[in-house]
Amino acid sequence: MELPLAQLSKLLSAANRVLLTGSENPSVDEVSTAMAWWLFLTKQKKQVDLALSGKVPHFNFLPSKVETIKELGNLSKFKIVVDVAQTKVKQLSYDVNGDQLEINIVPDNGFFKASDVKTEQGDYKYDLVISLGANSLEALGEVYAEHRHFFHQVPVVNIDNSVLNENFGELNIVESSATSLAEISYHVLQKHLNKEIATCLLAGMIAATNSFQSARVTPATLELASQLIIQGADRENIIEAMYRTKNINTLKNWGKVLSRLKKRGNIITSFLKHEELEGLPQDFEEMVKDLILTTPQAQAAVIFYQLELNQTEAWLYTIS
Repeated sequence: MELPLAQLSKLLSAANRVLLTGSENPSVDEVSTAMAWWLFLTKQKKQVDLALSGKVPHFNFLPSKVETIKELGNLSKFKIVVDVAQTKVKQLSYDVNGDQLEINIVPDNGFFKASDVKTEQGDYKYDLVISLGANSLEALGEVYAEHRHFFHQVPVVNIDNSVLNENFGELNIVESSATSLAEISYHVLQKHLNKEIATCLLAGMIAATNSFQSARVTPATLELASQLIIQGADRENIIEAMYRTKNINTLKNWGKVLSRLKKRGNIITSFLKHEELEGLPQDFEEMVKDLILTTPQAQAAVIFYQLELNQTEAWLYTIS
C-alpha cells in the first residue's frame, strides 16, 4: 500500500491543534481508529479533540482517557487590536450595556485615536482536520452542518476505504482495497505503536472484517494483525467485548430478526417493529454483517425499521 506519507507528515508537522472526526453514527472501525490517532497525536504534543455525531459505540477495550465530544462550540475568535507604539495602556476594563459590549482603555500617557484600533478575525480553534471513514463532508453530520465555513477554510486530511469517497480533502488517502481504516492507519502509525494504539487498530480490523471472515481479507491483512498482537494488542479483550458479551435484550431482538428472515437470491431481508428499535445493541451492524457472512451466497442484507405507524426506513448492509 503506497500512501502519500511525505505530504501527510508535512501537514502534521505544521499543525498544533487537530480535530479528529468521522461519519455520523460511526462504526467500531472509525471510532477505534480515531482513538489510535488521538493517542498518536497527543504523544506528538498536539492539542487534539475527537468529535463524532450520532450514536457512538463504546467498548471497555477502548482507552477511557480519550473523550468524545458531540459539539465543537465556537471555533473562531474576534480580535480587537490596539496600536500601543506611541501610547501605552494603563488600565483595561469592559462592561455589557444592553446589547453592546463597551471596552474601556485608559492610556498611561497621551490618548488613543480611532486609527489606533482595528479588528481582525482570529485564528480557528483547530488548524487541521483529520476525517476518518466519511465519504463526503455532509456525511460528518452535525459536526459539519453547524460549521460549514470552518471545514472550507482549514486543511482536511480525508482517510477512507470507500469507492464512493468524494475526495473532499486537501490530502485524500482513499484506499478502496483496504479492509478497514485501521489497516490504512497502520501504515502511518506503525513506527509509533504501543499497546493502546495497537489494541485500537486491531479492534478496528476485527470489527470491519467480522473477525477476519470477510472475503476482502488477504495474507497481508493477517500479517498486519499479527504485528499488532506482537506489539501488545489485547485480542482476547476485544473478542470478549464484541462477540461474547450479549445482554438479554440484544438476544431477544436478534431472535426477532432471525425469525422473520427471508432470502431472495443473494439478498436476505428482515424487519423490526417500532417498539423494538429502542433496545438495538450498539454493535447491531456488526451482527448483521455476521449474518450475511454465515448465510450461503448472501451478499447483502436489508433490514426494515418501522419508525412510525405509516413510516418505514430500510437499512442496507453489505460486507464489501
